[in-house]
Amino acid sequence: MKRILLLMSVLMLPMFLTAQDDEIDNLPFDNEPLRDDARTYFVLAGGVTYDYLMINEDNLNSFLNNSDDLKLSGPMQLTGGQGVLGVPWVKNLRLGVFGYGGSIESDISKIPGKTESGEDIINNLQTNLTASMFGFSAHYGYVPFEHFAILGGVNAGWGDVTYESHFSTDQLHDSFNLAGTGNNKLEKNFFFVMPNIQLEYAITSYIILRADASYNMTVGQDTDWTQNTLGTNTVNPDFNLDGMKVGFGVMIGLANF
Repeated sequence: MKRILLLMSVLMLPMFLTAQDDEIDNLPFDNEPLRDDARTYFVLAGGVTYDYLMINEDNLNSFLNNSDDLKLSGPMQLTGGQGVLGVPWVKNLRLGVFGYGGSIESDISKIPGKTESGEDIINNLQTNLTASMFGFSAHYGYVPFEHFAILGGVNAGWGDVTYESHFSTDQLHDSFNLAGTGNNKLEKNFFFVMPNIQLEYAITSYIILRADASYNMTVGQDTDWTQNTLGTNTVNPDFNLDGMKVGFGVMIGLANF
């Protein structure tokens, strides 16, 4: 009898082990792979920027009542630099400083004229607009895949804008004998806020390529323009530097994303 029971136990052992395997397979655990934590973004870098600021010069052109040759149009080219630093104790937060400036010029208008003695001369006229902007930035970085980051944030700061008209003739001694000769300058200061989005790609651990788009908004400015640095103009042209800005740049430093 004992031999029969022992034989039955040996025969039933594979069935028991198979049943145990089925129970293990049916346990309520997902077979999903473990997911990595979200990638972090950190940089310590600085570099150059090259941007186009698309402003509307119509109000300024109409106020100054210039001829078509002297009207300003098209985007203003800005060049400058920026420095950025990741904040170690706040994940993916980046702070920075920046500064850039540029100008836009009209065509040169050539107007025939005469000297006091009746000789024919050519009067050359040109206008230009110059702007400088400085400030601070704060961005949050998202890294969808290695070495590529999308950053959203804001730039804010202050700047100055200068409008100048230039006059000259092909006869130097007559340049200041007529009304309106020489240079005429209007200047004012302003504050701005610029919502911004940037795309960055680290081609190596220390070289970063950047492209960005933003919209510049003037949030405060001088009431009147200062004329020729001597006094205040009593009429204020309705003009600001509001507009889209797009650009690109290169930074060198530490890139960890």
